[in-house]
Amino acid sequence: MNEVFECSHCALVFKNPQNYWNSEKDIKRYSTHQNNERDPGYINFLNKLVGPLINFLPANFEALDFGCGPGPTLSILLTDKGGVVENYDPLFLPNQNALERTYDAVTASEVVEHFKDIERDWELLVSLVRPNGILAIMTLLINAKIDYKTWWYKNDPTHVAFYHEETFAYLASRFGLEIIFNDKVSVIIFRKK
Repeated sequence: MNEVFECSHCALVFKNPQNYWNSEKDIKRYSTHQNNERDPGYINFLNKLVGPLINFLPANFEALDFGCGPGPTLSILLTDKGGVVENYDPLFLPNQNALERTYDAVTASEVVEHFKDIERDWELLVSLVRPNGILAIMTLLINAKIDYKTWWYKNDPTHVAFYHEETFAYLASRFGLEIIFNDKVSVIIFRKK
């Protein structure tokens, strides 16, 4: 039941869709996370994304935290940096109004590994970014040094898609993006062409 596949075009590694959990089980799992704005460890974790991202944002930027979860925190950090930030999460904060406009920046921290329909989900994500805007992703990258069988990140049953650097290069080409930052561990920042 731990069957995985790798895309021959983009090197995306993904679990067998027949084993994906439904939304009810996903919500139950996500609800066990204790991430919130009062947790210094979580704030330090999110700052791995905020630190490089802030270098690419205009003054008074408008942003969307896509997949904010039950305790939106990234939006607080970005507001502290001078932004006006909306939150959206398909399960916890399905604010459809937030999806009806575009932003200077869209963040997806620990989100894209949950995408069950890669094409549709990435199309939505990119559509929310203004031309010349920023898309900032945080997810652990899979690479040749990682033994997938023992890799802890894949043990979360809600994690169904895993990205190589080649995957992000493919996505950049496919969706008209340019990679402007890559820490080669977990943070990728794109500019929309």
